[in-house]
Amino acid sequence: MDKLSTKTLVLPVLGALIPDGISSATSLLVEFDPEGQWFAVSRTIVALAVKNGLRVAYGATARSREDTIASLTKLGIDVDTAERTGLLRIDDQYTSTLKLDKDNPDSVPVDDKYFRVGSPKIADWSIDQLKSLKGAPGAHSQLLSKWREQSGALAMIDSFSPYLRFNEEKVFLEWMETRNLPLHRKVGRLPILAFSRGVHSEHFYRSLEGMFDGLIEVRVLEHDDESKNMLRIKSLKSQPHDSRWHEIHLKSNGEATLAS
Repeated sequence: MDKLSTKTLVLPVLGALIPDGISSATSLLVEFDPEGQWFAVSRTIVALAVKNGLRVAYGATARSREDTIASLTKLGIDVDTAERTGLLRIDDQYTSTLKLDKDNPDSVPVDDKYFRVGSPKIADWSIDQLKSLKGAPGAHSQLLSKWREQSGALAMIDSFSPYLRFNEEKVFLEWMETRNLPLHRKVGRLPILAFSRGVHSEHFYRSLEGMFDGLIEVRVLEHDDESKNMLRIKSLKSQPHDSRWHEIHLKSNGEATLAS
């Protein structure tokens, strides 16, 4: 698999905070308060990206695929059409966190539209990802070929934290650094990968922050005896960005916006 050229993307919601756009070879880490509005933000980014013609692979991990589809539908996305045309992929990574499928550890393509992850064990993913890095056809090459034809796709994981129930932090960090992030870079795909705050070790968070190009924080902060949902880009390597806190506002359909 040849390295694909990168593209400059304007991300919905976050675009106003990154005035020059962002390279598709960039990786963004999200650390969010569990009680906050990260899921509304992430699904708004996905919905608006699809409306703008940006290809998106969304990993439904902390919430079900069905819940994700319902949210995107409220945001005006015809999910079935978007998946059939290859513009959107909503992978079911949630089911695997409910019970380890020992009889089927591999991810399974469903209706040639999305993956259903069979195992939450990182070791079960690593072999196929290594094949992809080396350019050999993996177990899912037919579906993945839709996502290797061009760079500039967005890859979003709503929360990787559920997988830490099944994997040691050290093993997960090694996989992230040697398999997952290099594969995103190789195909020119921009990953936004989220983790819940306060449930993993400080070493785990600090190690992740060193691997990624940027860090986004989504917090619930107290201000004047009132809880406010806030977002900021805490860091972004080698690019100008707005690092101030911005309040998250929600519309009736669940769309998230940032106060200027």
